[in-house]
Amino acid sequence: MNTKTQLADIIRHDRISTTMACDVMNKTGWIHDITPLNKGHHLAGEVKYVFAHAGTNYHLHEQIAEIDEDKIIFVDAIDCEQRAVMGDIMANYLLQHRNARAIVTNGFMRDVPELMKDNMPIWCKGGTPIGCHKAQTPVSDNIAKLVEERRQLFESSILICDDSGVAMISEEWINESFYEKIDFIEAQEEVWHYCVNILKWSTYETVCLQKYFDIPGIVPDVMLQKLKNHLQKN
Repeated sequence: MNTKTQLADIIRHDRISTTMACDVMNKTGWIHDITPLNKGHHLAGEVKYVFAHAGTNYHLHEQIAEIDEDKIIFVDAIDCEQRAVMGDIMANYLLQHRNARAIVTNGFMRDVPELMKDNMPIWCKGGTPIGCHKAQTPVSDNIAKLVEERRQLFESSILICDDSGVAMISEEWINESFYEKIDFIEAQEEVWHYCVNILKWSTYETVCLQKYFDIPGIVPDVMLQKLKNHLQKN
């Protein structure tokens, strides 16, 4: 099992949030303007990139016909304006018949009532009743180049999807130290929650001044030592 697969499995098993992942990546990684269609899902995994362009999803139908299973499908809507890249039939095909973990798109979806009724794990820009047409519009050289660049970006990455949106862990962050940084943030937030919720400190005293380091015994030793151990490693 390679590092990317291992990290994706850990993130999914431990339900690492998009917030925590973006914190690890120095407040980066969030994919703008993509929100959950249905609340309460947490999905993470490797990515299969596909695209629709110029207001047609002909090539999208072609790409998903025998698409890889057990992946998060990222649908890149290129010059599709506000036309939906797919609706309930294509979504059902991907999620039920091709066992996709989730569908993520920077475009729109149609058949939103059906997609919500079935509680499908979909993240998108929003809903519209207007779908793409089915014209077999040629893919220009410029679009083909863009598609290949974006395919390499997404398929070398991991996506995390939850109620805050979608975070991309790009290739440079996929290493063993990523999870160590997750452990550090969890240890730090455990101390912070204790100070604010149990000791009734202000967030200023806790987060900015970090007074818990100055007052011996104010925080349980096990909790504070875990945080200190991480700080010593760094």
